[in-house]
Formats: sequence, structure tokens, C-alpha cells
Amino acid sequence: MGKAFSLLRPPQPPREDDTEMMELRKRPRPRRLDPDFLSSPPPMPPRKRARKQAAAPKPVEAAGALKWQPPRKGSRRATVGIGCPVAGLHPATCGRQPPLRMSTRVLFRPRHPFNWYEPDLWTEVAKHLCGFDLLRLSLTCRWFHRLLADDSIWRYAFFRDLNLTDANPHVHRPLSRSWRYLYFAAFDGSHAFSLCQNGEHRSSWRIGSFVLDSPHMVLIGKLPLPKWLPSCPEDVRLTIAILGACKLLNVRPGIWITDMHVMRCPLCKRNSCRGNKQILDARHSELFLEKAYWDETLEYESLGEHFQDEEVAAAFCAVVNAKQFASPSTASVLNRAWTGKHDDPMTRHCASATAAAIHTNLQSNGGLLSTFEAMRDTARDGQIVSIRISQVLF
Repeated sequence: MGKAFSLLRPPQPPREDDTEMMELRKRPRPRRLDPDFLSSPPPMPPRKRARKQAAAPKPVEAAGALKWQPPRKGSRRATVGIGCPVAGLHPATCGRQPPLRMSTRVLFRPRHPFNWYEPDLWTEVAKHLCGFDLLRLSLTCRWFHRLLADDSIWRYAFFRDLNLTDANPHVHRPLSRSWRYLYFAAFDGSHAFSLCQNGEHRSSWRIGSFVLDSPHMVLIGKLPLPKWLPSCPEDVRLTIAILGACKLLNVRPGIWITDMHVMRCPLCKRNSCRGNKQILDARHSELFLEKAYWDETLEYESLGEHFQDEEVAAAFCAVVNAKQFASPSTASVLNRAWTGKHDDPMTRHCASATAAAIHTNLQSNGGLLSTFEAMRDTARDGQIVSIRISQVLF
């Protein structure tokens, strides 16, 4: 059948590149040995295939103008992957192509594993976390528990949340206390009237804090400010009654925290009375760590009262570091630029690094009574650790 088709096909003219084609020949089958005749010829070795002949060189064109060729598109290179040594993270891909002669082995050479437990790294991270987040972080594993036991982290968080600078050289070291305990004593939500059960306490909020670098403190309960205050401790009650201010000489140095409290008016027992008593409470930052305070062993003693029997436009009281009385930080509190308009009944407060104050514009009234109280640490050195200035309208 195949021969019939080959006969019907017309003869084809020879092609020019027949000489360039590889000669394909069948390999001859080796002769079989005849076991009956010993004189059979030996088998022929296999014949090698013909090698491909080189193509004839093309004639070189005459030197002339070069033909313009369109720019060839460069082959698109695969993006180079950067292996991530951190377990749990996906490898990143880099679209930037390496140089042509650069070996890709350089990009994938072995790297040192990333150390998640780097103390310096986590110390900087901890400076941006609040105290309760630090507490939760310390409960994750023992390594974080040991790291966050360092007082330097809690000291930084303590000054940061109180808006104080920790570069003050006059800041006293806590007496046998940890900065971590001081932080939670200041920010756990407890205040001076936490033990009040009779419903007289209405609201409270944090004013700020200041640094007392000397045992001298000035208490102010009226405006305008007196130009001079006696420094004799025996004349404190008389000074308060006349000038509405006094100077204390035996106050514990350190960091003081000031709060504002609103109490029910104690002069009227009617339920319909909306009269309030505002209290400026200043305490040493270590007071809430004293066991005698929560046992109510430490009590407030009265320093004196000042009564203004005429109509008062505003209720103002402040506590000031006596050593820094003339500093710009104290002047920013005493100049009353932060008190607002005269018709604003909202209570305003202000605190700086050396003083704290509150101010309330009053309606028509019959006078203002200011009461000064202090708490002494009789169990240790007898220094004053807390001060209250209460003001009631008549």
C-alpha cells in the first residue's frame, strides 16, 4: 500500500539545504551466528551515526548603513525572596532586581535568628505602655516578669503619667518603697474619701502633681494673695484667721498628688439642698502605702479657719512649694489666666511642677468659709503627709 502511494506522488525537485540535513540511515542488524557452522563470519560492529555537518557560511554583506532594529524587551526576572528569620512571619518579596553579575547566593546566605527576648528592645517598648498593660505583659512568661521587675521602667511610667520630668535632681527616693507600688497607689482609682460610707462624697478627679524639694509649703485660701507670711509654726492658726493663708515648715519632701473632691454641704441636712463643698486634697505619693492610713490611725488635725463675711466672687485655694514661690512655674498657676470667664460656673483646676490650685466662680452668696487641715505621720517622724483645704458657701 505504501509503495502505491509513493508511485502516485509526483517527483519532487531537490532542495538546497539537503546537504545541511543530517543523514539518517538505519543501523544494520547484526548477522546471526549459525550454531551449525563453525565457519560463520564474526558479527559486524555497530555503525556510528553521522555527525551533523556545519552549515555553509553566509556571504558577508557589504559595509553600509546599519538597519534599525526595535529594542528587545528584557526578560522578566523573577522577584527575589528575602527569607524571614522570625518564626510565624511570611517571607517578604523584593521587587528590586539584583545586578547581572551578582550571585543570588548572597541574598540567601544564612542569617542569625532574630532574638525576641532582647532586654533593651522591650525596655523601650515598655515605656509606651500604661501600668496595667505592663502588669498583663509580666503575666505572660517568667522572662517578662523578671524584666518588668526593674524599677527603672516603673519610675519612667510613674513620672510620665503624672506629667512630671524625671530629670529633677531634687526628687527623693521613696522610703523603702518600690516605684511599681507607688504607681499602683497613685493610679488604682483610690482617693482620700474611698472609705466614706455616708453618701456625702459626690465626685472627684485628679488635678495633677508637683515636686516638693524642701520641707516648706504655702497654703492659700483666698484672693488677693498676701504679700508676706509669718514663718513661726505657733502663729499658723492666727495667720489663717487673718490672712487666709499660712506657711508650713515640717512637710515631707517628695512627690505630692493633688485631687479635687465635691462633697455634700454639711451645714444643711435637707435632702433638697444642692449645696456643695469643694475640697483641695494634697497628699504625699507614699501615703496610701502606709498601713496606719487604712487603719485610720492617722487622722487630720485642724490648722485653722478663715471666714469671709461678705459676698465672694470666686472660691480659690492653692498649695505651693515655698522654695519655688517666685518661679515661673508657680506664677503660671497664681496669675489665674486659666480660670475662664466670670459667668462660667464650672470649676477649673491647674497644676504645675511646683503648685496646684482650683477656682470656682460663685453666684450671689453671704460669705465663704475656708477650713485648713493637715495629717501628720506620728508613727515615723511627725512630718505632714496630707493637706486639705475645704470651702463652703453661706
